[in-house]
Amino acid sequence: MNKINKKLIVFDTDGVIFRSQFLLQLSYYSSFFDYLRAFLLCFLFSINSVPIRRLLEKIYTSLEGMSEEAFWKVYYKMKLVDNAGEAICCIRERGHSVALISSGVPDFLMKHLAKRLQADYGYGIDAEFEKNIFTGKVSGLLSSYEGKTKLTEQLLQENEISWEDAIVIGDDRNNLDLMSHAKTSVGFNSNYQVRKKAKYVTDSCDLKKVLPYIDIEENPSFIELSKNISRGFTYSWMQEFRRKAVHVCAAFIPFFVSIDYPSTLCLLLSVTFLFVMSEWMRLNGVSLPFINLVTRFCIRSNEQRRFTVSPVTLSSGVFFSLILFPKPIACTVIFVVAFSDSLATLAGRFYGRHRIPYNQRKSLEGSIAFFLSASICSILYFPFNIALIAAFVSCIIESLPIKGDNLTIPLGTGLFFVFITL
Repeated sequence: MNKINKKLIVFDTDGVIFRSQFLLQLSYYSSFFDYLRAFLLCFLFSINSVPIRRLLEKIYTSLEGMSEEAFWKVYYKMKLVDNAGEAICCIRERGHSVALISSGVPDFLMKHLAKRLQADYGYGIDAEFEKNIFTGKVSGLLSSYEGKTKLTEQLLQENEISWEDAIVIGDDRNNLDLMSHAKTSVGFNSNYQVRKKAKYVTDSCDLKKVLPYIDIEENPSFIELSKNISRGFTYSWMQEFRRKAVHVCAAFIPFFVSIDYPSTLCLLLSVTFLFVMSEWMRLNGVSLPFINLVTRFCIRSNEQRRFTVSPVTLSSGVFFSLILFPKPIACTVIFVVAFSDSLATLAGRFYGRHRIPYNQRKSLEGSIAFFLSASICSILYFPFNIALIAAFVSCIIESLPIKGDNLTIPLGTGLFFVFITL
């Protein structure tokens, strides 16, 4: 068994350990007006319009006069992410130290949280109380932008390790300076700024999802590395199958169109808009129920840090096919993009051995699968000879080295059908 070098694992708290932000919940406990004000300030902070110090002063000043008991009540109501305690225990059992650091939660609560989750350290901002009544004043190292970095530096010196052995898990821009110093950083349900900078990214409500990234940084043995690669390979295939299952759902659109054409178009536009909003939210660490769950199950690893455009191009291809082409052509090209494109991808990944000269990302085997399935889809509405020619043209379009084939396949094939059926 390989000797594991001791590391310091630093967790942000709001959005990483807590499911929501302590400041917002505390403001909501005070009054709904305070909550709206705090929400606006947090939004301005997220877009870099308000510094962390001013954010804390503005929100905490409005909470002057709140009792210490109220702080505790809100703290105990904060929901933790799944397996928070279990993940921290696993890390400590491997010989690493764990620090929970927050620039929004008072220090006395962070100390309790660290003890509750069996972390080594817990640090927060200093909140001033007089006779158990909050004065509205906050201070301390963590109330400044570089505070987390300076505190972590102290902990590293205390543990006699360097930044090379620091792993930071965070979600918002207040962790960027700290992440820039550490060798390894993990974005956990993070906003776009963190996604661009973090070495690893995960979208989950389960803190155990960060453990594989810590394993990787421990210089695993060949057997452990092989297991990780095997798990990743299986996971990618599962993602691809789920992705194509969603893709095939486009084949139901012609059925709905036959029932109510205008409502189907409106529904298609509404779902597309909802997906665009959910992607914007996902890239900023906010989860939209169901849609984000489907995205998480289907998204490829290289899409975690950017907007997923495939569903948008697919819905756009279907939408424009419906409004531009007669029903037989529209139905045919929708079936082609739903079934043929999916089969081509799976066949290419399973059996693809011969690369297409002008597009090394595509295989001859995948193109053959596309042609055969496109021919079947076309024969449903057109004579055999026309169906074969159109399927061949569609196959050529699919094989081209251009992005957005969910849009180019139905529109290109549809235009060819119009041309040969005039």
